[in-house]
Amino acid sequence: MNVVPTFAGNGARLDTSRLCVCTDRIQETSDVVTLIFECVDGRSFNFHAGQFITIRFDWNGEQFSRVFTIASPPSRPRRIALTIKAARDGKATRILHDHFGEGATAEIGEASGEFTLEGRALQKALFLCAGSGITPFMSMLRSLSDTGSDLDICFIQCARTPDDVLFEDELRSLAHLPRLHVEIVCSQASGASGTGGRLDMAKLAELVPDAAERSAFLCGPSAFMKAMRRHLLELGVPAREIFEEAFGPAPSDAIKSAVGDGQGGEARSILFQRCGINRVAGAGETILDLAEAAGIHVETSCRMGLCGTCKVMLASGAVDMNDMGGLSDAEREAGFVLACCSTPTSDVAIDL
Repeated sequence: MNVVPTFAGNGARLDTSRLCVCTDRIQETSDVVTLIFECVDGRSFNFHAGQFITIRFDWNGEQFSRVFTIASPPSRPRRIALTIKAARDGKATRILHDHFGEGATAEIGEASGEFTLEGRALQKALFLCAGSGITPFMSMLRSLSDTGSDLDICFIQCARTPDDVLFEDELRSLAHLPRLHVEIVCSQASGASGTGGRLDMAKLAELVPDAAERSAFLCGPSAFMKAMRRHLLELGVPAREIFEEAFGPAPSDAIKSAVGDGQGGEARSILFQRCGINRVAGAGETILDLAEAAGIHVETSCRMGLCGTCKVMLASGAVDMNDMGGLSDAEREAGFVLACCSTPTSDVAIDL
């Protein structure tokens, strides 16, 4: 049995950020870039492999805040690498991809997230990723390589075309890890290396015949994650052994779809105390939805209940907070909620 070594840090989100400078830029593919950052004050970063950070930067007088998973390992703490895909309609990612390079500065917050190997007793692992979902796994693999791990890992990266494959050369170079098996599956392969066609259950069973014996870690677009989880369950992987890190639609959309008329259509009164603004929330509307509609600024980033950027103080009332771990226990006890994923279940007052 392998117990993954624990690096410094406890994984808790802190309300601090550091001024950082970009020291290098690596163009991975036509629309994916890796930016390397170091702290201006020379301090080291403190994180677990697989965790994410919030990066904040100004561009032409406009402020941006976004969440990215760290791609570099905690065993090299003097710098962090963020591998960023320029989204077609994403202004912030397009700025980072097109304009950030050596000398650019940004504020980077403390790392957070539970999608890690830390403290887990693993015998065999399966890493399944698509697109930018590879980043937490690169941090994990680089860390395991640095520590000389002999963990049995089957790694599968799914991409659209061979040109979209990320870190292929480095993955092949990690062959010195004695029990690492790498597979690349391209849905539109054209005679290049890797397996062609989409990763369905039959192909997954062929590539990982002992899937039922492995702890599975998934990261990628929501449709990919949903399909892979279903395949893994059908292949006999226990639900408790499937760990996921998702990125996809804003939680307000997901919550509205899931909640529907679950509150019976009853309107809730929302008072933004410092602004003196009252609004009425319908079924499924979040505090963030109401604040933005009223023109009240709430700093936000992931919009998925992950990063904790949009935390606000609930002065009175109750909410249903459908979060993904963005608050610490101390923050919850203090009365904070996440605006992006909190829907009122009574009349509420918010300290804004």
